Amino acid sequence: MNNLIPFNDLHQYLSSFDITYTMAAKSLILSYQPRSFAYGIQPRFAALHGAKSYQCLILYVAPKDNTSTLGIEMQRKVEELLFFNLKEMRRFKVKNNEVVIPLEVIDTKEKLNSVKEVIAQVYRIRTKK
Repeated sequence: MNNLIPFNDLHQYLSSFDITYTMAAKSLILSYQPRSFAYGIQPRFAALHGAKSYQCLILYVAPKDNTSTLGIEMQRKVEELLFFNLKEMRRFKVKNNEVVIPLEVIDTKEKLNSVKEVIAQVYRIRTKK
């Protein structure tokens, strides 16, 4: 599956939440921030990287808490769910509060639906007050 297909589908899915998104000026990076009536724009919730060397979805599960291990736990579960090992696929360092999903592992509709379920779960975590 071409990586632009899951990129487009994930963008449409992320846009269906109560969020705002912005596009980087010089590269294909979309950043998504949840909106809150009481708090205005919140820290980044997700980012879709379409740049050739990156091509991944990053979910920020605990954006202001660098000591959180929630991202590590969710990363492990996502890798088991989608049958990949991020360390073998990417060389960049992943923070403890992030979940990274390379777009090339989303090669079936079932995997795309699984990723959407993970996104919804992270969204619920992030918007729960």
